[in-house]
Amino acid sequence: MELTRAADYALRGVLYLSLQPENNICIISEIAERMDIPEGFLARIFQILGKSGIIRSHRGKKGGFSLAKLPEQIHMKEVIEAMEGPLYLNRCLSDFGDCSRKELCSLHEVWVDVQETAIKTLEGTHFDQLAKRTAEKLAGKG
Repeated sequence: MELTRAADYALRGVLYLSLQPENNICIISEIAERMDIPEGFLARIFQILGKSGIIRSHRGKKGGFSLAKLPEQIHMKEVIEAMEGPLYLNRCLSDFGDCSRKELCSLHEVWVDVQETAIKTLEGTHFDQLAKRTAEKLAGKG
């Protein structure tokens, strides 16, 4: 399983906004430069994240982007699914890829366990935690 570049960049962008003081508005060029993301690609990603209710777009002379919620209210799975849709480790676990062999297949049980563990980790990892860890690393503490 590998995240798309868009999902990776979305996570980086939300992390950057999570590092900012509450209600701080950041311009796209600053975020792109600091997080090493192509600016045009980040603009498209932020449109999607805006429609998903994760970030907020601010128009005008002092426009830019901010989080639409507090960092502790946003988890990694939410951002990934905004970009990629529902997460499925294997197509036999998806709603539309119901496997006719799952009753006979010993692999199915393993895929279910791995997916449940991954989802629990992603849902349990909020951006306030990630921002704190990042700030510590930047300060040379981690």
